[in-house]
Amino acid sequence: MPAFRAALCLTIILLTTGAAALRAEPLPALGLEERQGWAAVGVVNEAGYRSKASCTGTLIAPDLVVTAAHCAGDQKHFVAGWDRGSFVAHRRSVEAVVHPGYLTATGNDRFRYDVAVLRLDTPIEPRAIAPIRLTDQPVLRIGLLTVLGYHRKRPHVLNGRSDCASLTEPGRSVLRLGCEVISGNSGGPVLVPVGSDWALVAVVAGRIGGAQPQALAVPVDDWLMAQWQEALARAETEVTQ
Repeated sequence: MPAFRAALCLTIILLTTGAAALRAEPLPALGLEERQGWAAVGVVNEAGYRSKASCTGTLIAPDLVVTAAHCAGDQKHFVAGWDRGSFVAHRRSVEAVVHPGYLTATGNDRFRYDVAVLRLDTPIEPRAIAPIRLTDQPVLRIGLLTVLGYHRKRPHVLNGRSDCASLTEPGRSVLRLGCEVISGNSGGPVLVPVGSDWALVAVVAGRIGGAQPQALAVPVDDWLMAQWQEALARAETEVTQ
């Protein structure tokens, strides 16, 4: 356990300081056509679309973005589908709701709850960007998973891999994935195909360094499902009014 805790401390440094993160192997850039299919994934930062990514976020409802708790803030910008200067939508956050466990946990235990949602100032029409659904089914957290994100080594295009093997039992509170992530990938979605669609099963929170670096991700839990369902209910109410 002490060695694992030390590794997690190293992880925090690697995801929050660019110089250290650049020594790790980043996720590769996706092709143009593939990037265009992931407009719901975008940059989360404090300066808007003219700035490099600081974190990654995913639109999960018209007015709700999920990201890492250590990326959250009421004055964040979400730039959906950012791609070499173009984007599909740009909104500001008016409220950040951090997982309650993150506020009370200390040390490496915070990784278990490093997830938050950003409520946007104006909803993004589903016809412009279809939000990505959530699932909390543990059985979907096994096998090869897809990890997407923007990172500091290649901040202006979406990067990702679809062969990130799940290295932990699906019911664990933190997932280990067999691929590297670097600074900027925090908050990125971990996805699985469900039928003809995709579902988000976890959110990238950090990495474990060493000879075989691994990504750490927070699985979708009851709290996040409740935030998502409330956002869907808000969207339904606005449509019927």
